[in-house]
Amino acid sequence: MKSFEELGKWAGTDKITAHGYHRFYPIFLEKYRDKKITMFEIGTEKHRSLRLWEEYFPLAKIYGIDISIGYPFRRGEVFKGDQSDIGFLKQVIKKMGSKVEFILDDGSHKPEHQLKTFIFLFDELLKDGGVYIIEDIETNYWKKGTLYGNVIEKGYKHKDSVVEIFKDMIDKVNEKFVKDKSVFDTSVIPKHVQDKIGLISFQCNSIIIKKKDEKDEPYDGGKYYFKDAL
Repeated sequence: MKSFEELGKWAGTDKITAHGYHRFYPIFLEKYRDKKITMFEIGTEKHRSLRLWEEYFPLAKIYGIDISIGYPFRRGEVFKGDQSDIGFLKQVIKKMGSKVEFILDDGSHKPEHQLKTFIFLFDELLKDGGVYIIEDIETNYWKKGTLYGNVIEKGYKHKDSVVEIFKDMIDKVNEKFVKDKSVFDTSVIPKHVQDKIGLISFQCNSIIIKKKDEKDEPYDGGKYYFKDAL
């Protein structure tokens, strides 16, 4: 069985050649390789990434959206539309008819879109225990730039940076050890979405988030025996 790196090079995707995501993704995705999963990708990189996913997940149903093109293919469909259009995303979810184990955002790379799409799809489309990846978070460090027609003005430590917002969520993952939980109320991520974040991984140019499932509850919730130290 070929590795993620080998398949990515064969498919010609920049996930390998430019970003080196093969260093991180298999840690979270390898468990799905021989499973009948469903995945969803935002931005299909002119079919190259779809070629990778079809080979890497040989039993998977694969769906996606793209701003410029839509088409059915052997094991799924790409729908044409804008990732920041929640009405469009609701229609896509209805057509798909089921939740998914894996979501990948390789779309506009506009920080506002990355956040808005995550909040909606993490809640509405991702199964409990599933994996959500936001690629190309580099744009959150741009002070002034334009990409795919979108103006991007954020920068290091910008308060609306997706990177900074998810840094705060690291504390939320550890809220069991935080006495005043009202500190999380100021986040732009709604509480019901925050409560389902079980793991956050930061690496070069991507953020990986795992959604909680029943296996997490006995450890993340419940009584903390050292509460008097808080």
